[in-house]
Formats: sequence, C-alpha cells, structure tokens
Amino acid sequence: MIALIDFVSRLVGDVGRFVDIFANDLILGAGDPLSALLVIVGQVLILASVAVLGYAALGALLGEIGLKLPSLGGRGRSE
Repeated sequence: MIALIDFVSRLVGDVGRFVDIFANDLILGAGDPLSALLVIVGQVLILASVAVLGYAALGALLGEIGLKLPSLGGRGRSE
C-alpha cells in the first residue's frame, strides 16, 4: 500500500516538472516555433479524439440504462 501511495504522489509531483520542461525547454528554449506548434497541434488532436471516444463510451453506458445522449453526426439509427 505504501508503494502505491509513493507512486501516486510521485506521479502527481512529476506533472509540474513535466509542464516546466515542456514550457522552458520546448516552447521558450527551443527557438524553433514550428516544433512548438507541431506539439500543440498534436496535443489538440489527441485531446479531441479522446473526447469523442469518451463521449461515445459514455453514450453507450448511458444507453444501457435507458438514457440517450444527442448524436454527434447525422447517421445512425433512426427510431
């Protein structure tokens, strides 16, 4: 149990370190705005795909208990 708590606390503590490395070394220190732009665009694409997959998974789970989320597209079952 102690190992799990140490792992989680280190993981949470390292998030700040990773943000610092990302901001100082990649965006501010690289001197190459294209690489920073590519990283940011990649992160936006990953976040968008995770959000769509999460919405679909949540819709499937809620559909099992009888709730219905609005469809994102015009295709699908027409009931």
